[in-house]
Amino acid sequence: MNEAFGNEKLALVVDDSEMQCKVLGILLKEEGYRVLSANDGAQGVSMYIKYQPDLVLMDINMPIMNGHEAARKIKALSKDNSLCPLIFITSMATDQAYIDSIEAGGDGILVRPFSPEVFKAKIKSIQRISDLILKNKALQQAQQKDAELAEQLMSGVIESRNYARDKIGILKKAATLFSGDIQLTALCPNGDVNVMLGDFTGHGLRSSIGAIPLSETFRTMTKKGFSLIEIISQVNQQLHQLLPPDLFLAAAFVTVSSNDNTVYIFNAGIPDVYIFGQSGSIKHRVSSNHPPIGVMPALLDDIGLSVFSVAETDRVVLISDGIVEARNAQGEMYEFERFEQAASKGIIQNNIKDEVLSSVEQFCQNMQQEDDISLIDIPCDGWQQTFAVSAAPVTDQGHDYSFDVEAAWQWRLKLTGSRLSHVNPIPLAMNQIQEIEGNEDHLQSLFTILTELFVNSLDHGVLGLDSTMKSCADGFAEYFMERERRLKVITDGFVEINLSFYPNASGGRVVIGIADSGNGFNVNKYNDMIRDHQMQQEERSKLSGRGIHLVSQLCESLQYFDQGNQVQASYVWN
Repeated sequence: MNEAFGNEKLALVVDDSEMQCKVLGILLKEEGYRVLSANDGAQGVSMYIKYQPDLVLMDINMPIMNGHEAARKIKALSKDNSLCPLIFITSMATDQAYIDSIEAGGDGILVRPFSPEVFKAKIKSIQRISDLILKNKALQQAQQKDAELAEQLMSGVIESRNYARDKIGILKKAATLFSGDIQLTALCPNGDVNVMLGDFTGHGLRSSIGAIPLSETFRTMTKKGFSLIEIISQVNQQLHQLLPPDLFLAAAFVTVSSNDNTVYIFNAGIPDVYIFGQSGSIKHRVSSNHPPIGVMPALLDDIGLSVFSVAETDRVVLISDGIVEARNAQGEMYEFERFEQAASKGIIQNNIKDEVLSSVEQFCQNMQQEDDISLIDIPCDGWQQTFAVSAAPVTDQGHDYSFDVEAAWQWRLKLTGSRLSHVNPIPLAMNQIQEIEGNEDHLQSLFTILTELFVNSLDHGVLGLDSTMKSCADGFAEYFMERERRLKVITDGFVEINLSFYPNASGGRVVIGIADSGNGFNVNKYNDMIRDHQMQQEERSKLSGRGIHLVSQLCESLQYFDQGNQVQASYVWN
């Protein structure tokens, strides 16, 4: 609609007959149009450019420029920014005249003579189609803006907060403006790294609905120290409740632990997750063994994490189906074999994502990309924590904490029997500390102390696991699986946690007390080995409670009581 003429539609009549212009003008005005007229094709093109009418009626045979040539110029000018219909008015009642008019860009043709009723019906018909096209175009423009907003939200707000973006290789190539794939990375309090590659159902804006609750839950629970399976379980429950039944998330979740040289993987609906060795060889493939996230109200009971011991030079690679299902002009898919060859070559050249993308593009050549392409390349080394430590002896002598001030607050939790298998008390304890004392840098050390002491009590005290299981190449994986097996059948035993906080002028002291129902930790044996050996790393790894060495360095004091099944640690921050 021409803005200069308000809400009225504007019609342009191009005819070298003044009489025809006048007659058609009268009929158009009866249909609510304001009318302009031109007497040759060149003048008609000029007036079209100047006034941008809503409808053009064009004669064919005219001086200076005929109607077909004028129509081609007007249609070339209108292209994407105008949907002005153009109707030829002619006395040439031949098939060729009709064909030439349509090929010149005409949207219809009226052959004289015709009645006023037929003319008005034709105008209404062509205008109705034009209005529908305009509405459709407006809807497309609105969708385009929404997609741009979603892309800005996804890449500028959600994924820009990813951890270690300079270290974790990420490839993301959208099939349209907006990619439905989501890639998240976050740092755990103990220095492990959680990574997720997700692919929501469908493409475009609709696929982004669950991105915000997914990313917030993933990051918040990772930051608070929840385990990977606890995070996946919560995400699954949340997406199942929030999303419509036909919208869900195919995803793979990975935890890389440099401290344990272990990788934990959960694949729910995306292509195989790979662990590559330094030479580019495939050490492990982890296929999907669980329905996509959000399909069911809860995770399957008998499906857990896949656990692998890894070397420092290994890499974990996650891909979306947009890579293996990419097609060439012959309809062939890229498939896993080509990906594995490209990834192996990329590992040797230390450039996986570029090598894989180049291989996919070379295979597809100029075929239009049908699906979003994503790849995440995670090194298994370099995620170790660093602490500012001060040595403290581990003793079996009781210590009288007679502080000058009364405890500002205390917190206690005792878990018994089966509760030990599905309640993680560390995030609860850390949340208590953070809520009261704030989120300070020293909380990372406090998280490590709490986790190591609790895990020692649960694993070695209540579950009776032997740390020597971890000493072989696949020890951590076997240890983890045995731990899971014993937790599933646990019916008795307990672990009790007590926290007391004593403020001082520059910070405070947290006294951590943990007791369990096990046989206790052999403090004397541990100290003898510390004193008698300049222990190598591999020797310490065979000890029950090897994390105690780290805890003793982080704490002001560390004492075991009774048979070693009660421990008290004092941590001070300033």
